[in-house]
Parts: sequence; structure tokens; C-alpha cells
Amino acid sequence: MIQTEPWTGGTDEEYETQHFGFGCQRFKIALRKMVEEKISGGVMEMVTALHSALNLNDTDKQTLTNSCNKLIHLYCERTRPSLDIIDNELEKLLKIPHNILLPEDEVQFDQVMDEEFEKLKEEVSNLQQIVQRGAMMESLLTAEEEELASVEKLYELSRKDMEVIDLLQKNLSNTDNLLKILQSNTQFITALVPSTNKNNDIP
Repeated sequence: MIQTEPWTGGTDEEYETQHFGFGCQRFKIALRKMVEEKISGGVMEMVTALHSALNLNDTDKQTLTNSCNKLIHLYCERTRPSLDIIDNELEKLLKIPHNILLPEDEVQFDQVMDEEFEKLKEEVSNLQQIVQRGAMMESLLTAEEEELASVEKLYELSRKDMEVIDLLQKNLSNTDNLLKILQSNTQFITALVPSTNKNNDIP
């Protein structure tokens, strides 16, 4: 009749059972059963005493039984606040801190620690390899970047050289034209000179 939460187990319950021989959940359930049995037993003793002391007919006996059942239910309901307080105190008393190890768990704990340590070493080694690969990649990228910068500088110098060569070619082309003009004019003047001398020789 007393409302009782079902047993669910769990790690804490198992750990408490290993340490104390019982868990907090089972203790709460057992406590409620004990209280309910005490209430029912006390009321039933009263019913038996009334039956012995009074000459009751069947109707009165049934009425007394129904009244006693209601009384048991009422007593059980009234125990709930007190049982809740007891539950809180039990949880405080029986709760085992997580940093407490039982003797039988120490060996397993050491094994777990060794496994975790080896796993941690492996992770550190992997991280070191990743860092080394990253450093190598950074070095290669830096070298490639410097090489690209050198190529760009060389390209710029080549472009300027080509511009100078183009300019020289244009100047040379203009010089050739100028030479041709000078040669043509010189030939024309030279052709005129003998004719002038002949005219001077006429009496």
C-alpha cells in the first residue's frame, strides 16, 4: 500500500551493494515493506482483540474489517513524508564518492590506467607525426612560394628586356630609313655636281 519506486539497479546500486552488502534502492524498498507490515500487523492485532472482546455478527465483522483496511491505508499514506525524509538521509549515508575504490576494483583500475596511458602515448605519438608532417608541408610550401617569387621576378626582368629589344628594333628600323634617305640625297647631289662643272667650262 505504501507507494514504492521499483528497483532499477545501476552502477551506484551495484557499488553500494559491493561495499555494504545492500544498495540504497533495495534498502528503501525493504524499509517500506517493513513499515507496511508493522502497520498491518498492529491493526490486525487490534481486530483480533475486538473480535475476542465483542460478540460481533457477520455484518459487524465485515464492517470492522473494512474500517481496518481503510485505517491501514490511511496510516500508510501518512508515512510518506517521513519516509521521504528517511530516503534523503539514506542517500547521503550510503552514497559512495566516485573517487573511492573497493579493493577488488583496484586491480581493474590499475589495468584501465595502464591501458589509458598506452592509448594516451599512442595519441601523443600520432599528434607528433601530424605536427612533423605539417612542418614539412609548411617548409615545402614556403620553398614553392619563394620559387614562384623568383620566377615572377625573372618574368618581370624578361618582359623589360623584351621591351628594350623592341624599342631598339624600332630605332634601328628608323635609322635604316634615315640612312636610305641620306644615301638618296647624297646621290642626287653628287649627280648635280658634274653638270655644274661642265657649265662653267663653256666660253
